[in-house]
Amino acid sequence: MDKLHFKNGKFKVMLVGDPHEKTVYNDKNEENKYSDYLALQYAAIKAEKPDLVILMGDNATGATPDEVKRTLLRITKPYEENNIPFSFILGNHDLECEVDDRETQYDIYREIPCCILPSKNEVNEFGDYTIPIYGENDAPVFVIRHFYSGNHADPKYDSYYNFIDKAQLDLYEKDAANLKKTYGKTIPAVAVQHIPVPEIFEMLKERSFLSMAFDGVYGQNGHKGRFYTLDKKTGVKGYMGEAPCPPDHNGGEFDSWLKTGDIFAAFFGHDHMNDFVGMVRGIIIGMVKTASFHAYGDGLMQGVRIVEFNENDIRNINTYMVRYRELIGSDCLSLHGSIKNLRDRTSVKLEFSLKAAAVAACAAAPFVLHRIIRKKKQK
Repeated sequence: MDKLHFKNGKFKVMLVGDPHEKTVYNDKNEENKYSDYLALQYAAIKAEKPDLVILMGDNATGATPDEVKRTLLRITKPYEENNIPFSFILGNHDLECEVDDRETQYDIYREIPCCILPSKNEVNEFGDYTIPIYGENDAPVFVIRHFYSGNHADPKYDSYYNFIDKAQLDLYEKDAANLKKTYGKTIPAVAVQHIPVPEIFEMLKERSFLSMAFDGVYGQNGHKGRFYTLDKKTGVKGYMGEAPCPPDHNGGEFDSWLKTGDIFAAFFGHDHMNDFVGMVRGIIIGMVKTASFHAYGDGLMQGVRIVEFNENDIRNINTYMVRYRELIGSDCLSLHGSIKNLRDRTSVKLEFSLKAAAVAACAAAPFVLHRIIRKKKQK
């Protein structure tokens, strides 16, 4: 793997959330979704010129290794054509296909042009690996830690989603200690992971049911029956279109980060409609919403997250979302009608409410007609 370096003191990463791509044959609608995804990728690369792209999980599925490879070649085509290296993490859905072995998928990724997945001996037994970013003196300025967060948890933990367990954390802490020993100081780190940590709720505020009518979201899994909004008092900014879905069991990952002291920022995918970012106990926490048109979303708000690093002030990052609507406008092949006009949670709710009302009206129509007919017969 070629070393990644700062250029003129700057390094820019483009995070791509939940592509959810799959191999399709002779399906115009599916091809349109793929075309819209590619249009976003090409436009974002042209506008931002990233030094590294990271796929944030739920990337590609297929019935055979060849299908997975074919899909990956399709979605990474913009990176190959622009000679931009990319790395990745797997999400909870990546192994929910016939190719359900992580090592097999990693081997497929190694065959994809521009993929910088390290060799097998540099990837730990859980699928975690580290990409260093070097400065002028050829020493790492910071590293990007790629954590594999798995899928469903063992039922004994009463948690729908999995979590980073102690053995996995032990390896992370050991690696951080080795880096510190080698370079004589703690090497700053950024974590990328598909499923967020439970501490993400420290940026949220529990609200009443009435908040659902405006800007609240309904909790999922272990948070069912509760309603949340972003707690602006914490300094969090951005958009929350759905409740976060971290594991309900806390395996201690965030505490391990605090103890080790290297991770200053962490970014997650998984929640398609969330792109908020804030600070939790000194660590920047950012969500990366979906860039896909195959997955559920909210109009033309699909986008990518940009993270800019300064070599001389590594912890002071600049991060922002770049959206399809801003880059391309409303020229879209796979979305039609009013769905293109969705811009925020309220408009999303209104759109879905109108559709639900229409469905309910259609379902009720036969019963209403039946009552009218009965009344006429009684007369």
